[in-house]
Amino acid sequence: MTGTILENLSNRKLFVVITIILLIQIISFFVGAFIAPSPSNTEQLLAVKCIPEKSEEMSIPRYAIINGAIQTKKCKILSSVRQANSLNESLVFAFQMPLPREGTILDYSRWMSNLITILIPDMTYASWLSATDFEKGDDYINGTVVMKVRLAVKNKGEQWIEYKRKDALKRHLNCRIPHDKRQDDQKYECDLMQLFELQSLYYDYYLINLEFGGDLKMQDRHGYLTDLSLVAIHQNGGFTKVWLSMKTVFTTVTLMTLVWFCQRLRKVVRNITLLERMLVILGCAVTQLNIPLEFFTLWFDIPFMNFLSDIRQGILYCALLSFWIIFAGEHLMDEVHRSRISSYYKQLSVILVACIALFIFDSTERGIQWIDPFFSIWEVDTHLALIFIITASISAALYFAFLSYHIWLVLRNISSKQVSLPSMSSTRRLIYQGIIYRFKFLLLATLVCAALTIIAYILGQVSEEAYQFEDEPYTAPLQWSSAMFTTVYAMWNCYIITLLILYAPSHKWLGPHVDNMSEEIEFNRLTSNDDRGEVNTELCSNDAGNSRVDKVEEESDMKLLQSLITKQNID
Repeated sequence: MTGTILENLSNRKLFVVITIILLIQIISFFVGAFIAPSPSNTEQLLAVKCIPEKSEEMSIPRYAIINGAIQTKKCKILSSVRQANSLNESLVFAFQMPLPREGTILDYSRWMSNLITILIPDMTYASWLSATDFEKGDDYINGTVVMKVRLAVKNKGEQWIEYKRKDALKRHLNCRIPHDKRQDDQKYECDLMQLFELQSLYYDYYLINLEFGGDLKMQDRHGYLTDLSLVAIHQNGGFTKVWLSMKTVFTTVTLMTLVWFCQRLRKVVRNITLLERMLVILGCAVTQLNIPLEFFTLWFDIPFMNFLSDIRQGILYCALLSFWIIFAGEHLMDEVHRSRISSYYKQLSVILVACIALFIFDSTERGIQWIDPFFSIWEVDTHLALIFIITASISAALYFAFLSYHIWLVLRNISSKQVSLPSMSSTRRLIYQGIIYRFKFLLLATLVCAALTIIAYILGQVSEEAYQFEDEPYTAPLQWSSAMFTTVYAMWNCYIITLLILYAPSHKWLGPHVDNMSEEIEFNRLTSNDDRGEVNTELCSNDAGNSRVDKVEEESDMKLLQSLITKQNID
């Protein structure tokens, strides 16, 4: 890179840039930790057991609240599952969301963005259910359940309409009871079963009717279903408002910076370098991620919003991973010419294959959920999903190790070039030392950004399917999850904006020697000869040569001092 702002930036201005970045990061952390609520909220509901009046009509367990009393519609409420079995009637487990609070019917807000529902079966142990003698030890229930699920929606003042349905939804039932609790009426410990995921929370109210088809497909079981609970997980509306506000601000800043950077490139007379092209791509990638398209969900039902958000974030990941490889390679200074993207085809091919694999995996789950919200890859093949997440996490760690090794090579090569600094005059040595420190700072900032990005990605993959909830959620004064999201997001933007500014072409041309001065900044020229008077051992072998070198160095130092004085005046 020749003639960049980084090479001509004074230490005072670099300190100002670093201070601004740190302030933005601190503000982003405090916004996420103390202003924004937790990213998601949970609500646990107990099913209302109904005998429907008509099999094809939805049972509404909470039609209205009159004088504090709940009025039902098309639902004869039963006290237990065994009561329905004794009446030989079909049983519907009904859930109506959200739950009322203090006699007031609440509604969902479109700011809540999405909805995930999970079933918790309540299985009770009964030794008399099976005549088979079991050995002492833990008892297990492993099998498949078939359910008929209907989802209805409505807004305020409207009637319920059927939104989605699945007549033969299959889920795996895995329950366990320890041997010391194998007594009648004791409860099994059952795994959670995902019901559906909606990528847009457009309606005010949601109604679920669920029927089990026939008997559980298991033999020699000692447990029976006594109740059914549902956990509803949605994004917190307050967090969405904070998140979209940050995206709006960063969209404006990154777009303005990208336009300014492109205008700088248009004014240069040389060819645009590979690193500058990658910076344009990186700027476009972060800008498209920043655009707050989620605002459209406030007016329209967009059932593919999560899928679209994953694609946009994947584009940024791909651009960042590619840029870091090229960024390290362009600063490696190992006498290998790497001015074309074809020089990195091996590394970029691996990154491209990994990004395509991530896209295929995401399309397999959220792409299908766009059409069928009841689909879950964890129910299709749990081992496959776990293998993919583990593989993705290991690959991310290996990439970071590879990038760290290349940055270490860059820092080592830069340090080796510093050997020539003592042989230079004090003026020239101070100039080079300042530039070397700036490049080292930027390389270390790149390493920190890469580390935090990969950590955030791994944590996101691990926690994506880990649903944690409590009957009474603990409210902490410090929201670490929100702070992580806002801080990492601000870090991406600050890092890319800083690169666009520092690597923009400098227009502070100070005369015919300034371009040569910029070329001197290339560290692979520190120990080589140029027309500006570096030390030449052959010339030092005789007195005449020494005199000529001293004269050239003196003239060169005077030019450098004049350039620095002029540059400071311009600054």
